[in-house]
Amino acid sequence: MAWNWYRTHMTSAAAVTITTALTAITPGNAEAASAAAAEPLLQLVVAQKNITLTRSRGQVFLDPGIWVASRRAPLELRVSRKGYSAPLQINQILRGPSGSTRSRRLPASVLPETPVGLKNFLRLTVKDQVGTVKATLPISFCPNTSDPARLTPTAPNSSPYPLLCGNNPFMLGHVWGVQKDWAADPTDAPPVLPLTPGKYEVTATITPAYVNLFHIPAAHASSKVEVTVVDGQDTGIHSPAPTAASTQVPPQAPPLSRARTVTNPPKDSLPDMIALPAWDISTGTESRRDLLNFAAAVWASGDAPLDIQAFRKDNGSLTMDAYQYFWRNGKVIGQAPAGSMGFESDHDHDHWHYEQFARYRLLDADQKSVVKSQKTGFCIAPTDPINLLLPHAPRQPVLGFAGRCGSPTALWVRQTLPVGWGDTYPADIEGQAFDITSVPNGTYYVEITANPQRVLHERSLTNDRTLRKVILGGAAGNRSVKVSAWHGIDG
Repeated sequence: MAWNWYRTHMTSAAAVTITTALTAITPGNAEAASAAAAEPLLQLVVAQKNITLTRSRGQVFLDPGIWVASRRAPLELRVSRKGYSAPLQINQILRGPSGSTRSRRLPASVLPETPVGLKNFLRLTVKDQVGTVKATLPISFCPNTSDPARLTPTAPNSSPYPLLCGNNPFMLGHVWGVQKDWAADPTDAPPVLPLTPGKYEVTATITPAYVNLFHIPAAHASSKVEVTVVDGQDTGIHSPAPTAASTQVPPQAPPLSRARTVTNPPKDSLPDMIALPAWDISTGTESRRDLLNFAAAVWASGDAPLDIQAFRKDNGSLTMDAYQYFWRNGKVIGQAPAGSMGFESDHDHDHWHYEQFARYRLLDADQKSVVKSQKTGFCIAPTDPINLLLPHAPRQPVLGFAGRCGSPTALWVRQTLPVGWGDTYPADIEGQAFDITSVPNGTYYVEITANPQRVLHERSLTNDRTLRKVILGGAAGNRSVKVSAWHGIDG
């Protein structure tokens, strides 16, 4: 599964674009303007002024414990586009004291090419004891940190925002936010630096474009922490925080006896499975084989989640009978047979795979099958937000595996994909790549198909298949690939 966040640099031209697109409100009168407009008051908050970080193998995970807090009102941002041929837009949602809302368009230049957060929001500067700058790091800020924090006992008890920004290039709609009187760690995935043992001063500064954009008082836009680096063997003291997959408990499933078998479930109880085009396509070699690597995803639209539950056939069986459960208004209204799950012990999986979820093939110019991917089983789980602006999309599902793939001794396995969420399999998964050793150079298509055996009930079958055009070249051991953009997206 793909869980990485990455940082990108913003050019000075982009910073100028942001600044010139702003309203004429300066930090000097920010507090009055924020109160009238119900805007959040952002500030950097330091957890402690002095921290010690352990160096391992010459590297330090630099998390200085400086948080981005949202006072007075939530920071809420909505990223969306009308279709894949349309550009991404980002809007700030401002909430009034009576519950009213208004939307403020932000400049698109705050978004990186793949929308994983606010581009170049923060700058970290590291100085040694004599004031020599050892590093200056631009940091993109994902408000949807995996471990947000309440600031005070009177802060709201929970946050409504998702726990990741996502990095799927085909995202359609997402919500980012920091709850009122909560804070998010902008170094949720800390940068790694080759620092020697000693004392350092780390300064976090919100960049000028965002100071203007969010009307941040100067005193709230910069904070310092004294950092002592020591040698040690512990590589995990300040490693990235655990994802929600390790901190949430899977929801309980309804008993099978309560779900009657249906042959024609109503449409409003069905998901709509949509195959996304392959991306992150490249060539490589392994064990003298030429490989075409790719990432793939299927996501759920429609009115209800995809809910697959499987039950052991009999003692000692390596397969389970799978059933699709149908939901309406938060209740199960029926179930139907939906294929099988098999236990996968190869490639370090050691868990149960649903065997009818998707199919990956390489087609020739006439769209005839040339190579099939060896990956035929899937542990279904929400890994990427694709469109959280859909009416039935939950913002905080149980993310990732969370143990739901099942152990060798499991009697029952449940795998779900909520509305608005996708299940992504990155390009480096063992056994997924196409073996192109004997495939001649030329034009081909990477085909991704959802529900290939048509055993799942869904709202529509017209969007279950996508093609991505590729052109293979090069010689054995050094193959190359050219990938055509898909609706203008080069991911």
